[in-house]
Amino acid sequence: MAERIHIPACRTVDEIVIVAASEPRPDRRNEMRSRFDLPAVYEDSRELIERERPDLVIVGTPPDSHKDLCLLALRGGADVLCEKPFMPSVPEADEVIAEARGQGRLLAVNTQYRHMEIYRAARDRLAAGEFGRLFFLQCWQQMFHPPLRETLEWRSRLKRSTLFEFGTHAIDLVCSFFGALPEAVTAHIPRVRPELDSDVLVQMTLRFPEERLATLAFNRVSHAPERYLEMRLDCENASLRLSLGGVACAGFEITRHDGKRRLNPRFSYVRGGEARIEAGGSSRLLAREPRPAFAAATAAHLRELLRWRQSPNGDRWASAEHARAVLRVALAGYESAEKGCTVAL
Repeated sequence: MAERIHIPACRTVDEIVIVAASEPRPDRRNEMRSRFDLPAVYEDSRELIERERPDLVIVGTPPDSHKDLCLLALRGGADVLCEKPFMPSVPEADEVIAEARGQGRLLAVNTQYRHMEIYRAARDRLAAGEFGRLFFLQCWQQMFHPPLRETLEWRSRLKRSTLFEFGTHAIDLVCSFFGALPEAVTAHIPRVRPELDSDVLVQMTLRFPEERLATLAFNRVSHAPERYLEMRLDCENASLRLSLGGVACAGFEITRHDGKRRLNPRFSYVRGGEARIEAGGSSRLLAREPRPAFAAATAAHLRELLRWRQSPNGDRWASAEHARAVLRVALAGYESAEKGCTVAL
């Protein structure tokens, strides 16, 4: 996370200067220092915070270490941006949020997807009422990537993997589009591959206020062409198709106009993602991400946090509170699947 996302993101934000990093493994410390020309790389995070007294600490470690590192940074006088999933449990999230409030420090979680152009543009146009009321959202992922394929040991050991580690991004986006949190969750997590002791197939339905629904289907043992994250938003006046993870398409679309059929050529090739408006049997472009935007979206998130930090009226805990609610939704999915019932939130 540090190498692929956070260091590149920090270096595009003028107000941020990286003063140090921490890494427990000696080989990785030397590699990070030389590769990124870092001023210092400590073995111990506590020593880093005591010596450097940073204004902002980014926690980009596995989830089971988030609580201790967030508390360490907050008590050391730093604001904190924590990677998702925020915490392994809701009580741990509550403890860290309470500490941030008590210290008067900013605490945020890096739900950076919502800062990507394809999702930002769709959310802005929805909020403006252009497509009418959003009433149904479908979200899916398909790939062959069971835990055994994970290169990081902590990921490969996760029993709650797909919904907990990835699904919190999708749930955050769904809630941002609806502008609300779900009222209830119904989930099914069948053990379709007995040799795999994790949630490689997840189907979940979220019931939102005002008679609105979202369905999530994550399949990590599909042999179909990979789809990293697909969404279709059905509104009163149009539908939106949002694709993250690259789009390659060439062909013709058949549309009807004044009783006549027309062939419209369509060509798309982007490595990042694409958002399209679908209506009347045709599709038109809404927004594109030419390249993967994980670091750029994190930089946009960091700029937003700096504005909150400098504003006397900024809500310094809104991001963490929302991440706590999203975590509750994901964990409710596991509860629903285990008990075989709908879980009210």
